[in-house]
Amino acid sequence: MNDRVTGIVIRETEVKESDAIITVYTADHGQLSLYARGLRKVTSRNAYACQLFDCSEFLLDYNPGKDVQLLKSAVLKREYMGIRADYDRLALASVVIEIISQLQDDSLYDLLETTLEKLDQDEEAFTAFSVFVVQILNILGISPVVDECVLCGNTKGIETISIADGGFICHECNKSVHLRSMDVDFLRKFRIINKASFEVYDRLASSGLNDYQLSALLVEFLCTHSGMRLRSWRAVEGAVK
Repeated sequence: MNDRVTGIVIRETEVKESDAIITVYTADHGQLSLYARGLRKVTSRNAYACQLFDCSEFLLDYNPGKDVQLLKSAVLKREYMGIRADYDRLALASVVIEIISQLQDDSLYDLLETTLEKLDQDEEAFTAFSVFVVQILNILGISPVVDECVLCGNTKGIETISIADGGFICHECNKSVHLRSMDVDFLRKFRIINKASFEVYDRLASSGLNDYQLSALLVEFLCTHSGMRLRSWRAVEGAVK
């Protein structure tokens, strides 16, 4: 009774005239669906703590046998104003939420919270987003091969990246694959970002990794090898074109 659960709002679904079901990602229970009565009323006391990306404490009577829990009240702990105030950050955060929502994994709360904090505060939004995607690729076991040619194991003469084959391709192997050669500096950056994590994030500031193209390639890797379809990525593409 009167269980207090901290979580991040990742989705809201309108119900009836003034109610809503919010999906909250929590550290203790993974994704929870909370029925919020009167949430869409102007007079709602919970509305300020139940907006997308809000980190709040939710009061409910948790019942693991129910698909939807009844929300009693919510208290805002943190709101990410930097994300809401910037379209690019908002678009990237939306992709993060969509990825998290599609994964049946209840252990990603810390990663989600850290990613939103970096997107909210750091000037290099694409760097933060790319590091997040790299962590997801690691978790899923589909990280690109970036230490050698994925086809022959050669560590020299790396010329390009093959999404389909899963990593670096050397000059000799590319004679049969026929992919466009890539800039050496881009290949270097792609290797660095795939070695990165939020534990070493502060060291990445001067590495030139705040690059849409790096993020786009990582998203393509994720979608190709996980089967995900990320509709929210279109907004990111539209913002940079």
